[in-house]
Amino acid sequence: MSDLLQRLRALRGEAPASEGSPPAPSASPASPRADYGPSAARLGAEVVNGPDGSHLLRRQSYGRDARHGSAPIGASGPAASVHPWFFPVQAHAVADGPVAFVDAETTGLAGGTGTYAFLVGVGTHGPDGFEVRQVLLPGPQHERSQLLAVAALLADAAAVVSYNGASFDLPLLRTRFALHDLPDPFAARPHLDLLPWARRLWRLLLPSCTLAEVERAVLQVRREHGDVPGAEVPARYRAFLRTSDAEGLRGVLAHNRDDVVALAALRARIEATLMWAAGADVSGPTHAVERYGIGRHLEATGRTEAALRCYRSAERDHPPAAWDAARLLRRSGRASEAVERWHRLAGDGDARAWIALAKHHEHRLRDPHGALRAVRHAERTGGARYDDLASRRARLEAKRDGPG
Repeated sequence: MSDLLQRLRALRGEAPASEGSPPAPSASPASPRADYGPSAARLGAEVVNGPDGSHLLRRQSYGRDARHGSAPIGASGPAASVHPWFFPVQAHAVADGPVAFVDAETTGLAGGTGTYAFLVGVGTHGPDGFEVRQVLLPGPQHERSQLLAVAALLADAAAVVSYNGASFDLPLLRTRFALHDLPDPFAARPHLDLLPWARRLWRLLLPSCTLAEVERAVLQVRREHGDVPGAEVPARYRAFLRTSDAEGLRGVLAHNRDDVVALAALRARIEATLMWAAGADVSGPTHAVERYGIGRHLEATGRTEAALRCYRSAERDHPPAAWDAARLLRRSGRASEAVERWHRLAGDGDARAWIALAKHHEHRLRDPHGALRAVRHAERTGGARYDDLASRRARLEAKRDGPG
């Protein structure tokens, strides 16, 4: 048998045929199903059979008062929705309905048509709290059944929340749906990827912005010693396909479940920060870098007044916030407040602040002498990388020495 045929059969979950043996029948819903009951029992799941194959479904519920470290996960209603400030002002409003928190475990990181999302966890809020449902693929021949189950879990979702899902999880799942000629359940739904948020808020505070690191440092959660490293996940699934022993998947399902729970907690944590930025009477972030990061997002999404509040709350401990506050104040016509910040930054050796003061003296105060002094300070502090200081100085000297 050719190597290509061997690989194709392996991708379909069929055992390789020996030389001279008749071709193995392809798996289909009409073929006798394996007994997945023992595997389901070992994993605390149930076997779901249907015309398109079988999948395993595992559920875990958390009460309304449940927390994951420092953040709540169980609250339903508006507290569990996606805050509109997560998106630009021009974005369409997020419709009412549950938010789906999605995380997938895959057979590899390369992507492409040969990579399966063998386990998909979907978390949603309801009247009684938060529920995580996990859909496990018991064999590649049952992928259509698994995908239809995932689509059913997303049917009522108003938005999808993930961590690095924009780059990996969602494109991979969309590929799998397309290969089975199934509708894309993620189409036309707002998607909130929390990884860019983590980088925006905590990259200056943490050694990395992996979900595990953010969970530990921000949510104060350290997973149990038995948590399965992500690098081991594909090998454990391959071992299950070879042996039908589901023991190795117990940790994989726990890892996936905890990822989904962490998504809900992290969304709630960032939501509280957005509410603080909007002026709600709630506790704000304790670290200036986080308040500054929220301000940067709010400015980028068109909410400049809220961004200015964030910058002003962070500027004493984080100089970049003072610079951005001055920039917004100047644009809004509050030049005196901007100048106050430029002077403070310039006193700490900020070349951009000296350049801003030079422009202020030249164009607003009509004071070439003061502008020249600021240009000389800018030159001494490395301002040439921000501005053509030689040309600016020549122009100012001409103004200073000119008639009148």
